[in-house]
Amino acid sequence: MNKKANKNGFTALLLVATLILVLLISGMPSAHKANKKDCAAITGIVQEIKNGSPGIIVHLKNDPKIYYISHKTNARIHTTDLEKLLKGKNVQLFTAHEWSPLDPFSSMKEIHRLQTADTVIFSEF
Repeated sequence: MNKKANKNGFTALLLVATLILVLLISGMPSAHKANKKDCAAITGIVQEIKNGSPGIIVHLKNDPKIYYISHKTNARIHTTDLEKLLKGKNVQLFTAHEWSPLDPFSSMKEIHRLQTADTVIFSEF
């Protein structure tokens, strides 16, 4: 009986470890570059722009999601310049259709293109 309990415990531990590994791997950001056809366009009025952990964070009015421009791709963009240029204005953000178990409700989205009606402010493609 003791060997059977040991075997069940080992099997459960192996199953949990495999599940954790799969979740970690599937939560890693993809290495491929986003393109316009794989992105969704979100339109809204800029409420706030600030620096944060993932990069430059953009909050849209009446939208609970957090949109950000990654530190890796925004070397030439400054938060203060963006705030002066975009606060209170209507913008269009392009974010990739990605899902992660680390963010199951997609409450944080990386911006791959940011534009106003007539000007592209930032673009990865």
